[in-house]
Amino acid sequence: MMYLLSLIVAGRDIETQKITETESLTIEQIQQLSPHSSQYIIPYRQKKSKRYGVILFRSEGRQGAVAEADDLEQALLTTGYDVIKMEWSQAAELHNMIESALSRIVADCSLLIVCLMSHGSRGALADCHGKRIPVNHILHQFPFSLPQEIPLV
Repeated sequence: MMYLLSLIVAGRDIETQKITETESLTIEQIQQLSPHSSQYIIPYRQKKSKRYGVILFRSEGRQGAVAEADDLEQALLTTGYDVIKMEWSQAAELHNMIESALSRIVADCSLLIVCLMSHGSRGALADCHGKRIPVNHILHQFPFSLPQEIPLV
């Protein structure tokens, strides 16, 4: 019985993969297909949905940070991502920037890569005043605004 279920799931995954390779899918279509696949649905054709990169960086006290963020932005653009790049300095500002970026992309995002750049230690970032921001607090902000079908890297 388990073997038969595995074949059914594998068959669905193959059909879903064919669809993601040939069709430009909307977010609604991705959400409808997701329960029928064991993998994230990321369409190859990005006409109705897009891959996004969000770069959040802090340059104060970080020599070369702007150039590093620019290089990262160029790499993401080259690989077909739409990029939102923002410089932050304070914890509250960072949270507001994340909310702003997510509100702009949630309607057509098929994949999100987040690059968060700052000094810090022991699982926390430091803002311009030395205030520690736990990385987990930042990471937990994303699932509240993104549908669960959207992979977050």
